[in-house]
Amino acid sequence: MRNFNPSRASKQIGDFGEHLVTYDFIRKGYEVALVDQVGADLICAKKEARYAVSVKARWFKNNSKESKMFAVQKSHLEKLKYFSGIFNLKPVFSLLVCLSDEKIMFLMTIKVKNIPKVFEEIKAGYSIKFSEKNRKELEKNPLISISMWEKETIGDDIFSQ
Repeated sequence: MRNFNPSRASKQIGDFGEHLVTYDFIRKGYEVALVDQVGADLICAKKEARYAVSVKARWFKNNSKESKMFAVQKSHLEKLKYFSGIFNLKPVFSLLVCLSDEKIMFLMTIKVKNIPKVFEEIKAGYSIKFSEKNRKELEKNPLISISMWEKETIGDDIFSQ
């Protein structure tokens, strides 16, 4: 028998990220529509501001040894720009980072045109680093919208009995 993980956790965390970004935009006064399209996950509108939003989510479990970095692929951004052009929307990228050890959910949203101004270019795209030091720098950057949920508390598992 092959060793595999049948969990859908990755997909479910991605869906959660889309819904949390929806919440973030609603709190900012936008109307939001979920879309199921190559390149875009949401359309957000408020007055004349109309955006196509691509959402990515990363979950770092307790004691994770993974590097706190996310690579935004240029090919993914091109798909988002293509979708945006069809519907006359501005392309926006959102990244939700869930850090279990630190009990933080860190959401950053940036216009695609600003990504090269803010993040390091790598071979296939751009590197977003979000160690604690890097997050402090990101929080100060006026080209990035930051939302955070801190001191996450997950209740005991009383349902396993």
